[in-house]
Amino acid sequence: MSTDTVVSYIFLCVISAATPGPGTLAVVAQSIQNGFRHTLPLIVGIQLGLLSVAIAAISGLAVVFKASTTLYYLVQYAGLSYLGYLGVMSLMASYNNYKINESALSNFSFKQGVIISSFNPKTLLFFSSFFPMFIDVKSDYLIQALWLVVILLLSTLLVHLFYSLIMEKISWVLFKYSRLFHFVVGISFITIAITMV
Repeated sequence: MSTDTVVSYIFLCVISAATPGPGTLAVVAQSIQNGFRHTLPLIVGIQLGLLSVAIAAISGLAVVFKASTTLYYLVQYAGLSYLGYLGVMSLMASYNNYKINESALSNFSFKQGVIISSFNPKTLLFFSSFFPMFIDVKSDYLIQALWLVVILLLSTLLVHLFYSLIMEKISWVLFKYSRLFHFVVGISFITIAITMV
């Protein structure tokens, strides 16, 4: 891969990781609610989920998903249902005016991070369609794919760590607006679930 290709890929990975999605939204919510240190298990879970999806894409499972629409939709709806559930829980917290630290969503875990990033078949299809744009057919596919995965994981990790640190610093403002915070998080999760159908 040329230097220009690597720089372009890093830029796209950072933009992709910084764009609000289920993982980024969970990191933001967890950081505000529990601080940077308690967000680390969630971030590690998201990384593991992304790694599993990347391995699946590299090994060709994306082709299976493309061939089997039933399997694709089954995995998609499982993941979207989970995002919808998180959104409803946050809306309930908003309606009941829970304080952030009492909320059902106040403790995103490692497991939730894995689920959020693993059960998103569009991520798998993204990997399978995104990687080929940056693969040099004259070089070893596996080595290039592994480098692309490492770059993606590092980019996502750094963006999530950055978001977590920033959100922890401004959490005092959001504690005053717990109800609004839960409402926005809930609507965001539900909107993501609906628009990904």
